[in-house]
Amino acid sequence: MKFIKDQGSDITIRQIESNRLKIGNEFIDYSCVVTSEEILGKWIKKNADITTYDDLKFILKKKPDILIFGTGKKAIIPNRNLVFDLAKKNIGLEVMTTAAACRTFNILISEDRSPIAILII
Repeated sequence: MKFIKDQGSDITIRQIESNRLKIGNEFIDYSCVVTSEEILGKWIKKNADITTYDDLKFILKKKPDILIFGTGKKAIIPNRNLVFDLAKKNIGLEVMTTAAACRTFNILISEDRSPIAILII
């Protein structure tokens, strides 16, 4: 789902609820992958503790400078190999609750960074 930027601003996550997110003007009721310009799709894969580099290949084609992983209501320790594999490609990984990931994503896009967020609801 592509978003039209209004007045040059990036898409922001405007609302966080227990079972949905408001991204731009759209409510999303599924776990998703988001850039500052679009929702890349549903995230139906694993949480950060068992996600592998191979699980992220379609995301990494967008060349983010940082990957933010929102793990739901509880922070989960990421797969150690995933951290190392992303570091080898000069991609930072931040893992936190989904609410914190949404706030962090908004801050990074306001700084003209290129984050991608995986948001589990």
